[in-house]
Amino acid sequence: MVSKVLKENLIYLILLILLIISFVLLFNSSLYNNIELIDYKVFEIISNIANDNLTFVFKIITFLGDFYIPIIIIVCLFLIFQNKLYTYLLSFSYLFTGMVTFIIKSLILRSRPTIALIMIPKSYSFPSGHTLTSFVFYILLCYLLTIKSEKRVKILFYLLTLLLVILISFSRVYLGVHFFSDVIGGLIIGIITLVLIINIIRKNFKEKL
Repeated sequence: MVSKVLKENLIYLILLILLIISFVLLFNSSLYNNIELIDYKVFEIISNIANDNLTFVFKIITFLGDFYIPIIIIVCLFLIFQNKLYTYLLSFSYLFTGMVTFIIKSLILRSRPTIALIMIPKSYSFPSGHTLTSFVFYILLCYLLTIKSEKRVKILFYLLTLLLVILISFSRVYLGVHFFSDVIGGLIIGIITLVLIINIIRKNFKEKL
């Protein structure tokens, strides 16, 4: 089973590894200075639109990307759904995405911004874990829950889910706990990770859902 999955998804695994290597090289090259200039320019733009109401809203939104929200959702699905495969796939995917995030953070070792509107996490900054894990988890959740739904329903739920992920991602920059490039990196890595996971599900588990 493991060898079959590896063979079917070798191209995506290679892409993921190459992407990680590319980010490591990028953050150790002269281009990093240009990335920082863009990051601080984004912070400057955000500071001009920031206000108490927006801050309150984004503090709530960023909460939806915290690790215990997916855990609560997984537990609820486990209790509600007779088919436990949904929760097993979500759990594995969330753990895998968390592992990918941890590995990249440990390789790049980028420091967080020094000033934020909420408590700054002690983990490294790149990529944004909230962005990467939320992107994969919520869109995969949408994929699994709408797998047998009509096309119109799928489109609606995917649009709403994508909006949620974008808001969670932006909240990390707005609140000052991540740089803009952390979020973009999280989204790029998240896309490859999600495609890998969905391809595994489609080829090995779709008939059982």
